[in-house]
Amino acid sequence: MTITILGSAVDVRTGTPVVYAQMTMPEYLAIVGKRFEDFHLQRRREKHKAYGRLEADIRDGALLPSITLAVKLERVADIMPSYDDYRKDPGRAGPLAAALNTPGTVDILDGLQRTYIMRDLAEKGETFKPDQRILVEFWLERDLHNLIYRIIVLNAGQKPMSIRHQLELLFASLQESILKRLPGLEIYLERENTRRTKPKKFAFDVVVNAYQAMITGSPEVQKTNLVANELIENSALDLGEQGVSEQFDRFVEMLKRYVEFDDHTARIYEEGLMIADVDDDANPRGTGQKGSAGIANWFATSNVMASFFAAVAQFGNTDQRRRRAGEALEALGRILQDAPKASDPLGLEEFAKLRSGFNPRKVNVGVATRRLLTNGFKEFFREGGDVPLAECWTIAVE
Repeated sequence: MTITILGSAVDVRTGTPVVYAQMTMPEYLAIVGKRFEDFHLQRRREKHKAYGRLEADIRDGALLPSITLAVKLERVADIMPSYDDYRKDPGRAGPLAAALNTPGTVDILDGLQRTYIMRDLAEKGETFKPDQRILVEFWLERDLHNLIYRIIVLNAGQKPMSIRHQLELLFASLQESILKRLPGLEIYLERENTRRTKPKKFAFDVVVNAYQAMITGSPEVQKTNLVANELIENSALDLGEQGVSEQFDRFVEMLKRYVEFDDHTARIYEEGLMIADVDDDANPRGTGQKGSAGIANWFATSNVMASFFAAVAQFGNTDQRRRRAGEALEALGRILQDAPKASDPLGLEEFAKLRSGFNPRKVNVGVATRRLLTNGFKEFFREGGDVPLAECWTIAVE
């Protein structure tokens, strides 16, 4: 038995085609697949007593609110011909239903907790009521920028989730597109028990932190001050569709440079230079590496990455400053490319000395470290790369 197409619509704001369908719970679970939670990479499964009641209701045959699915970007083009045929002749719904009924084609935008409960019941051997059906929306968004806008701006306007969760959804959806634009880059999940065994390999949550730092202009991506956090989020969301799209494209371009820096750093600091206590985050989670090998991973750490992209955002508020930062990044690329092994072109020895001066009884060392990094990178941008980073760290100390 295949799914039943009920109708279609178009989101006028973004031009996104939407297909409304109905299906049984086993059909739905087959479509989302066994790894459906991978789209919600950092979102924990909720534990709420109301979900116990919901489980009982589903077992008894309750009708659920509609679930929203997004067809994966790389699959939209394959499905659109069937969608266009259906729009011309609603009687030709069969090919569209078959295309949407393919496992691994979609990601869950809304309905994760309900899906968990349905899966639990299925794994317990529960038999769903034969007439129990689910209403589902399939979003066929084929434009990268419209998907960015929808996830970040439209969802935020309705406030169904935090900005952090929206960014996780964004990167889970766009990861393949990013990887195609940045050959050699690898993004891994900590829960896959994957280790960073080589340069150009970054943890998913660290990349998300970097993008959040860039759109908010702050390396403090886990702010506890709710009022300040809300002000930062609202400021980021005021950009509008074009601003969000341009900012994302700029992030990808900066990430391309950053990956190159990481590659050079792994070679330079692979052996010979031992720096103690450069950063509490000197070893990215999952590396299992210490000593000089940890320094080789410096650019892959959360503190450094978030601070770098926050500095890019803070310093790039005018075209002139952007050009200046661009010159500095070009200079840094040349410096790292020409630096011999066991040298210290990043000035990490000086950075370690300055950081060791933070008194944990008086300051939050993590916050102070990120401030030092952000201000040091900004100073390097301000000087167009003409001043060594070791001096920039010194100037940045407050």
